[in-house]
Amino acid sequence: MRQTPNQIKKEENNMFLALVLVIIVLMAFQVFSRKTSEVQPETQQIQEETQQPVVTTTISAPVISEKLPPIPLQNDFVTGAWEGNGLTLNNLTLTKYKETLAKDSSDIRLLSNTYQAHLAWSVAGNEIPLKALRDTSLTQNQPATFTVKTKDYELTRTLSLDDHYMFTITDTIKNLGQGALPVRLSGKITRAKDTVEDMRSTVHTGFVALVNQKLEEKRYEDTKDKTVTYTTSNGWLGMTDKYWQTIFIPEDNIPFEITDSQDDINYATTFTEKETLLNAGQTITRKTLLFAGAKELNLINDYMTLYNIPKFDLTIDFGWFYFLTKPFLFILQWLYALVGNMGLAILIFATLLRLALLPVATKSYISMAKMKKVQPQLKELQERYKDNRMQLQQEMMALYKREKINPAGGCLPMFIQIPVFFALYKVLSVSLQMRQAPFFGWIQDLSAPDPSSVFTLFGLIPWPVPSFLNIGILPVIMGLTMYIQQKMTPTPTTDKAQANMFKFMPIIFTFMMGQFAAGLVIYWTWSNLLSIAQQKYIIKKVG
Repeated sequence: MRQTPNQIKKEENNMFLALVLVIIVLMAFQVFSRKTSEVQPETQQIQEETQQPVVTTTISAPVISEKLPPIPLQNDFVTGAWEGNGLTLNNLTLTKYKETLAKDSSDIRLLSNTYQAHLAWSVAGNEIPLKALRDTSLTQNQPATFTVKTKDYELTRTLSLDDHYMFTITDTIKNLGQGALPVRLSGKITRAKDTVEDMRSTVHTGFVALVNQKLEEKRYEDTKDKTVTYTTSNGWLGMTDKYWQTIFIPEDNIPFEITDSQDDINYATTFTEKETLLNAGQTITRKTLLFAGAKELNLINDYMTLYNIPKFDLTIDFGWFYFLTKPFLFILQWLYALVGNMGLAILIFATLLRLALLPVATKSYISMAKMKKVQPQLKELQERYKDNRMQLQQEMMALYKREKINPAGGCLPMFIQIPVFFALYKVLSVSLQMRQAPFFGWIQDLSAPDPSSVFTLFGLIPWPVPSFLNIGILPVIMGLTMYIQQKMTPTPTTDKAQANMFKFMPIIFTFMMGQFAAGLVIYWTWSNLLSIAQQKYIIKKVG
């Protein structure tokens, strides 16, 4: 039914009145809510005061306003300093190692303002600064002590340094207040991106950690778009280079979280303990180890035993063939200590390895010679049964059985030598004794490629040679020995394509080995020479 003008006006008046009432109700509600919120904090405070234990929420860390001097440190292997408050190690030089072979080369600077380790406690989310008890320095025989005391807590830190690269940080924190304190220990290693060594190296460079008895290795670039997090106890974490590393080892049986990350400037790895409520009068102590130094195998093994650090030797990148690489490294180091020259130690090691593999090599050579002898018969069978593969296989197996041939016998030494080669490659890559170690003549650094170049007539022709043509004398000699060895070895195939491929192998390996460490080329060359002598012996012995 259609409404009259009077009815429409009456409805409009009713709507206006309802709107005014709604506004009045909303205003009254806001006023009431404001008054309630003003009273509520007092009620909340009364409720908290009746609870036990009391957590003080007004705690703030003391502020040490004066500029504190750094705490110098020194022993026979390192020099440097901790930041004056004893929280940050940002200055550490390794005095036994040089940057280059130059006479005026400086020592290796491991830690600095752009690469540092920081260990601190926080109370109620505020980091606690420390202050040295007195002017002091940190040496092998003299620890340094730091402390801070407020009405709520007292924290004491003792820094000690052993005779090499291990720092022990012992913290004791006591609750002096009436309520419980939320405390947390965390450590962080940060490193500017421009301080990172070549990440293309076959030796791992980046984050390293032991998580639940498992080694975790992450390249720095693995954290480009994400943060990597682990939870564990009885482990360690840090950053590693080819020869140096910085590792935190938190106290045993204390769970902690590891976080690997990066920002625009730095890479960072952090460990954080779970927050602990420290009751009134309660004291807790934490002992944290910090390794900052060279990756010396014997020393790291000693630390693993002395401090009961699980699998600490895995900070050295032994690769997949750990069961071979670590013993090889021990043997090589023993030979080096015996003869005093790493190059000679490599030659002796290669000789011992060849002698150990001599029985296998003899069987392989005999098997390959027999295979070459029956090649004409095999070719005849292939022609006869080219349309019947099953019959061909049966006839070939019958021939092998009749001639007492193991078709896989010639490959056995190759399968054995592949892990041996890769293990030895790892050994020569990670061994500190190889770094800047001289051999004889022009080889002054066994860890670097042969510096001579046949394409510049050893420097007589000063023209820029592409990197792939920087082939030294050692790789050329290695290629020649490989060619001679190939000529002496029976070829167990009549396939022309395979035969041609084998012919080019010495040339390919010559160019490839030109980019490898001189120590590895010396090993390979000497190993080839031993193989040639070995094959002559086998030929003479078995005919």
